Amino acid sequence: MSNPIGSDHTPSSGSPEENKQAQSQDRKPAEQNHSISELMSLKPITKQHIHGLDGLGGTIEFDCPRTTDISRLLSNKVVRRDLSNAKTQTGTADFTWSNTLSLDASANIGLTIPLGLRQHFRLQGVDVKAIEDQKQLDELKQRLNQLQNAGPLNDESILTEPKRRALNEAQESVRRASTLIELVSNTLYLARLLIELSYIEDARKAIGIAVSADPKNHLANQLFQELERVHPQDIAFVPVTSSTPQLSKSALAKRIINLSAGNVVVVGDLLIDELLEGKPTRISREAPVLILEHADTEHIPGGAANTAHNITALGAKCHAIGVCGQDDYSDKLARMLEKHNISHELIHDPLRPTTVKTRILSKSHSLMQQLLRLDRISHEAISASIANQLADCIEKSAGSFDAIILSDYKAGAIVDGVVDACRKVAAEKKIMLIVDAQNDFHRFSGCTLITPNQPDSEQAVGFKIDSQQSLEKAGSELLSQSKAEAVLLTRGSAGMALFQKHHGLIELPPFNKSEVFDVTGAGDTVVATMTLALVTGASFVEAMALGNLAAGIVVKKVGTAVTSQREMLETLDSINFFK
Repeated sequence: MSNPIGSDHTPSSGSPEENKQAQSQDRKPAEQNHSISELMSLKPITKQHIHGLDGLGGTIEFDCPRTTDISRLLSNKVVRRDLSNAKTQTGTADFTWSNTLSLDASANIGLTIPLGLRQHFRLQGVDVKAIEDQKQLDELKQRLNQLQNAGPLNDESILTEPKRRALNEAQESVRRASTLIELVSNTLYLARLLIELSYIEDARKAIGIAVSADPKNHLANQLFQELERVHPQDIAFVPVTSSTPQLSKSALAKRIINLSAGNVVVVGDLLIDELLEGKPTRISREAPVLILEHADTEHIPGGAANTAHNITALGAKCHAIGVCGQDDYSDKLARMLEKHNISHELIHDPLRPTTVKTRILSKSHSLMQQLLRLDRISHEAISASIANQLADCIEKSAGSFDAIILSDYKAGAIVDGVVDACRKVAAEKKIMLIVDAQNDFHRFSGCTLITPNQPDSEQAVGFKIDSQQSLEKAGSELLSQSKAEAVLLTRGSAGMALFQKHHGLIELPPFNKSEVFDVTGAGDTVVATMTLALVTGASFVEAMALGNLAAGIVVKKVGTAVTSQREMLETLDSINFFK
């Protein structure tokens, strides 16, 4: 049996002569000047097994000449290259498994599978942009859903049935949006409805979401810029939702400077705080009482007049409307208001006195001590005719101002007819209606803000406010009773708590705890400062901070007192609460 062509081994048996003859015969094919193609064709077809293809017919038939044989044959100088046939014969490979997909060469790009072989899978393309768009769409829908859940759908005082239906349809169209373009279009339509309902801040948020989805959308950007120019006084006493701003000294300083641009009318119980100062001399022989020699008399605005005085003290304009008696004190009331730059309209009622609270003070050296207080006041409600005159004054004058403050000191002037007149003017002229009252908050339905203190609030809700849970419950009850857009609850040493529709509770500690001498009139300072802040563009939270700051100043002073812009700026600069 002879070795295959190209074998590296010779027979080990036989004589030397026979071996030499056999080697001579092995060289004969090369001496015949075979071409490479012919040499390749001399190799018989063999079968090889590919590992890993068991069970799939992994046996492949192809020509398989050994490299060493070909190299040895090519090294022979008599071997010639036949270039007459440019097309060379190549090995073939045929997989025997079935149920496979035959692909062209382009399907093998990037793979290690040799071209021409069959493969049983294909890589599918991934649309990354579509995935990112869907993710953005889902995120924006979630933001819009949160906005809608906190929206005005349950506000019975604002929504009519057609408006509710339109708002429901708009919100449903936003939920059904399947593309970013559709979402932007439906969100802008929803924003227009919110603007029509005067939910300015909600509309601004919706438009902001639309802009984030399509920053180049011309309509969305135009609407957003228009809403940025909306002044709070254009929103009237209808709901105004606002986000919580980051309080800073620089921002609040600008708000303080702007306070003097306010123009407010105060309607309420105007009264005089009369201070009679005397110097103690001796004990009376008539009775065991101190005899004072009169030293001075001072008339200070009190009640609603103190609220008006706080407004003008901050550099703003104020007009006071109220009732007085036909007595000597009525003229003193008028002169007192003029002294503090408060324009006024007084309705004279012959059946009641001008309200005066007289405090008798004993002054010895630098010490001032209050000995007695005497009130001249009628708690009876004003008559219908006086109420009509007061309402006429409100309707003629109040519409030219930025806001109306209703100040109820239970002296009989704030009857339902007066409240209705204020509400009517506020709605028609789209100005704010701020209420400083002690109880009966349901009478002031639909106002912008009410500012009760904690004792009055506890009386109104019927339980003590002694925990965070009771505080939140009280705020909810007060919002429900008054149907106000916001409630500011003043808590003395515990600070202030602000409750707004569609927002959570916001609290501020008092900025001054250590230097409290007299809290008289601090509530008037708070409502005056907050009103001026709101009508000059501040948010409810910024207004609360300024009211807190102003109140912290006046409680350092004895008696009914006011503050100024200069004092507020200096105090703001000295405290460490803000950044």
